[in-house]
Amino acid sequence: MSIEITDRIKSIVYIIFIIFVFNSTNFAQNLKEIDNRAQKYYNNKEFGKAISEWLTMLEIDPDNEDVQRKIEMVYDEKHKKDISLQKATLYYKLAYKTMKSNIKVAESNTKNAVKNFVIAYRIDPKDPELQVMKEEMKELDETMKIELAKNRLSEEIKKSYFVLLAQANKEMDEEKYESALKVWDKILFLVPVDDIAKEGKRKAQLAIANRLKFERIKALLESGIKLFVAKEYIKSKLEFVQALRIDPENKEAESYIDRIDELLQDKKNYEMRMMQAEQFYISGIRGLRGKNFDQAEEDFLNVLALIDNYKDTKERLESIKRLREQYEEQERIRKLRKIDEQFRNGLLALAEGQYKKAVMFFEATLALDPGNSLSKRYIKSSKEALKQIGEESVDKDSPYYEVINSLVVSGTILYDQGDYIESRRRWEKILKLFPKNRIATEFLLKCNMRLNPESFNKFAKTIVDEGKRFRANKKYSIALRKFELIKAISPEYPNIDKLIASVKKKPIRRISVEESTRETNVSPIEIERRYKIGLNYYRKGGRNNITRALREFKWVALNDPENIKAVININKIEAQLRFASAGQTRTVKKLTVEQQRKLRVHYFNGINYYSNNNFNKAIGEWRKVLAIDPTYEKAKINIRKCLALMTR
Repeated sequence: MSIEITDRIKSIVYIIFIIFVFNSTNFAQNLKEIDNRAQKYYNNKEFGKAISEWLTMLEIDPDNEDVQRKIEMVYDEKHKKDISLQKATLYYKLAYKTMKSNIKVAESNTKNAVKNFVIAYRIDPKDPELQVMKEEMKELDETMKIELAKNRLSEEIKKSYFVLLAQANKEMDEEKYESALKVWDKILFLVPVDDIAKEGKRKAQLAIANRLKFERIKALLESGIKLFVAKEYIKSKLEFVQALRIDPENKEAESYIDRIDELLQDKKNYEMRMMQAEQFYISGIRGLRGKNFDQAEEDFLNVLALIDNYKDTKERLESIKRLREQYEEQERIRKLRKIDEQFRNGLLALAEGQYKKAVMFFEATLALDPGNSLSKRYIKSSKEALKQIGEESVDKDSPYYEVINSLVVSGTILYDQGDYIESRRRWEKILKLFPKNRIATEFLLKCNMRLNPESFNKFAKTIVDEGKRFRANKKYSIALRKFELIKAISPEYPNIDKLIASVKKKPIRRISVEESTRETNVSPIEIERRYKIGLNYYRKGGRNNITRALREFKWVALNDPENIKAVININKIEAQLRFASAGQTRTVKKLTVEQQRKLRVHYFNGINYYSNNNFNKAIGEWRKVLAIDPTYEKAKINIRKCLALMTR
């Protein structure tokens, strides 16, 4: 039966192993398939789809650095393309604007437009916008060649050209279309590639062939131009669109539509920038309120990168230096108070022989003030005292405790029975392991006094001399224990009372009070009652309750100066009140695993939005990254890249 159960367990384990291996293999295969698909999209310049696939991989395997690197690579290429595309668009517009006024500048603008277009096109030839621009660049290049050809004409031909051009326009204005047609032909004879003449001739022919149609187009153009001048761009565009429907080759209507689209897009971009500027502005104010001056400064700089002179951004930016200095001064004062508090607590603990506490307080002082030499000195003396105390007794946690305890018990019994020789042997065994052990030293002295008074005096003198050395080094608590040890054994030891008195310290009082304000004949019951009232107020919390608690504890301390509990609570509350009024220093904490996960999600979501040209949402995601980790430089850089694109 047991063999069958064992075989069954083996079978189950084997099946689980097979399932695990199968799932692991499938998991790896799925990731490989996604990666291959993403790489194929990337090779085909389909960046958005590639990023989407690689983001899917990151959801499955968030720590995959290779995939993260690929996404970053695609993002960088996409940004390079976007910058080149914007430059090409900018130079394209400048080329046409400068073509009539400065042919050399226009030629330079054309070359820059084409150069940047080529860079963008090579990165992403399937971009629809680049496909349209490809034709526009060809047209610009041809137009530029025509203008250069015209510019190379002889002065005599140029003179004739402009005379004929003025005549043709005059004939058209006077509706003498047959005469105008002849003049256009003369111009084309001089400059066969002249676009102005070609368009003029086409209009003259249209007017001659279909006067009604021509008049309708002319009326629409005049109406469109009037609306354009009045800045009613939507209505104006409708007029030009109607003109194009009647006359699809009308260059003037096309030109106005392009200008309107550009103006509307500029307006839309400006509104988008205004919206982003407001978000950064609000974030900057929030940063100022939270004393996060670095973040506020970056937010305000981002505002000005989008919209110059936005609200009072410049004034707020200029105020950051002053606000930062004020805050740092407040923090300096708070830190000094904390240093003073910790140092005084350390002194009090040291005076009371609480050496562990003393070390803790002095180390806290050093953490705030690394150059505090007094704290270093007191830490050293406190640790020496702790070492001394450790040698005088054996803690229950010590591995020697059972052995030492048995020797203490047997040594004490033997001493009580009057067997001082055997008792002394027990104490000597303890002192071989722990030479400073207090109880062993005490009983050894007692045994020696019984067996050999002269030997006792010699040993006692050694203990007293140790105490005097500790006294000289101001280690009064240790010296006191040495002197009290001798007095416990031999109350008549010479000058022992004077020695004890010389190292006894008066209790340290934490707060000074006017004796005249102390109430007389206050009973211990009343003191305890008032202490409990203060404790209840303190436990309730809130500034008003804590202030009431402080008043009660001060009354207790005033009427019972040795009430340590009240003094400790007074110090605690006063420290809290000081800390609350001074404010807290914002510290950058180490990110948790969950925060790191969210950071990655928002960061790569931003890249995904950016790859789909949704700059607003991309910036929103990267700002979420900075909310988690204000020092994340990649998010800051990416936001600036987006702002640069939006500004252009």
